[in-house]
Amino acid sequence: MPTAAPWGVTWGFLAKISMAAPQGPVCNIRMLIVHRYAPGIKKSGAVPCTVEHFGRRGTPVKKMRLIPAEKAFAFARRFQGLPGVTVSVC
Repeated sequence: MPTAAPWGVTWGFLAKISMAAPQGPVCNIRMLIVHRYAPGIKKSGAVPCTVEHFGRRGTPVKKMRLIPAEKAFAFARRFQGLPGVTVSVC
């Protein structure tokens, strides 16, 4: 049995407090957005681009869709090496 400290708190309880806890909420669903720039144009915030939202099957859809996080990050890895493309997983 753990011994009590002078102020009445047990040492076993203190060990539980000092354990690491998750820093933020974990979200299992994400949205995948791909920004496409015209060929030969350097990417920046002021340059116009087309925005595509992707769905569960990896095809473009009209509105933002929530998809499982594993699929969103897998699709992002597939798109990230293309020239003129920026990928966002939200």
